[in-house]
Amino acid sequence: MDPNPFPRFLGPLVQETLSDTPVVVIQGARQVGKSTLATITGSDRPSRTVTLDDELTRGIARDDPVSFLQQAGDHLVIVDEAQRAPELILPLKAEVDRDRRPGRFLLTGSADLLQVKGVGDSLAGRAESVELLPLSQGELARRPQPEDFVAWILTSPRAPILPRLDRADVVRGGYPEPAQRQPGRAARWFDNYARRLADHDAADLHQGGYSDDLGRLLAIVAAGGLSELVKAKVARDLGVSESTADSYLRLMRVMRLLVEVPAWGRSARGRVIRRPKVALTDTGLSAQLAGLGSGDSTAAAVREQIGALVEQFVALELLKQRGWSAQPYDVHHFRDPDGLEVDLVLELRDGRLIAIEVKSGQTVTAKAWTALERFCRRFPDREVTGVVLHGGTQSVSLHGWLHVLPITALWQHP
Repeated sequence: MDPNPFPRFLGPLVQETLSDTPVVVIQGARQVGKSTLATITGSDRPSRTVTLDDELTRGIARDDPVSFLQQAGDHLVIVDEAQRAPELILPLKAEVDRDRRPGRFLLTGSADLLQVKGVGDSLAGRAESVELLPLSQGELARRPQPEDFVAWILTSPRAPILPRLDRADVVRGGYPEPAQRQPGRAARWFDNYARRLADHDAADLHQGGYSDDLGRLLAIVAAGGLSELVKAKVARDLGVSESTADSYLRLMRVMRLLVEVPAWGRSARGRVIRRPKVALTDTGLSAQLAGLGSGDSTAAAVREQIGALVEQFVALELLKQRGWSAQPYDVHHFRDPDGLEVDLVLELRDGRLIAIEVKSGQTVTAKAWTALERFCRRFPDREVTGVVLHGGTQSVSLHGWLHVLPITALWQHP
């Protein structure tokens, strides 16, 4: 294990869940740090770790699942890459039903266990899943405390003095391994990562290869940053049927490579566009697949496409922070047929809304918050906090409900 690993702010949630749940599943794409988080978790208690990437171990798990599951006695059993042996899930259910003690099993998986072919049970009532995304900016900076933008912005803070966004942070992304490499070496890592996902992992899960199609689909989604998903257009771009494109997209979700931001809407007046926005789970991977992974954030190609990547970057940071925020919230977008569009809408459990516009440029004018004002007027029965996040350094609060802030406020807020 890395002698100085990045902090993982979801660690306390994993520990808390193990305290009252028999089976905890850490889900996330390959190489986001699931095994490291599981190992750190296991170091705090008696535990035994096995990986199903090992062929011999996988064979034992399939041939004698009962002995495999009981091997650690009263200790925590950590099973790495559990999706490699879906036949283990039904015996796991039986073992948990025999002994319902919390904290018995910690599974990691680079595919959604509930959607892997061959899984015979959902483990409903017995298991809880924790979604692990690539490193947040606070984790990359090794901050001692988790960043929590939503809890902070709801305190009506005074405008802080913060630095502008370094676009190299957007291009770098949050995968632990390439984040520690020089740009050229990081680009090689992403190229190999995408190729192995298509040639090996997808073929293994799909039980039949379509590596060329998956590679092209990854590039299509990457180029859009965070954008609405139109399946018919994806199918045309790939040259396949819409049902085939849908199966490819579903597999990307199973592999935890795709995040989805659903539409938000509650209005008696007018229809709301209901298509979700989708993006890859990391802007570093998106930048590389879109041809922007050189690390030179001033290149012309980056300047042309950085806006899409920056919106994706902001959405991903908020999705990561949702896992540990003191204020539970859901992440949406908003668009209606009248042309009103808000990049991101965060809905809190008590109905309050945070409406966010993302601007990649460093200069902000009053036009930047026009959509936020319209959105606030459209939903007068909701308490709305408006935020314009931009690539510059300006910080100002207006009218008691509207804040113009650097994007870096997401993780560098006081």
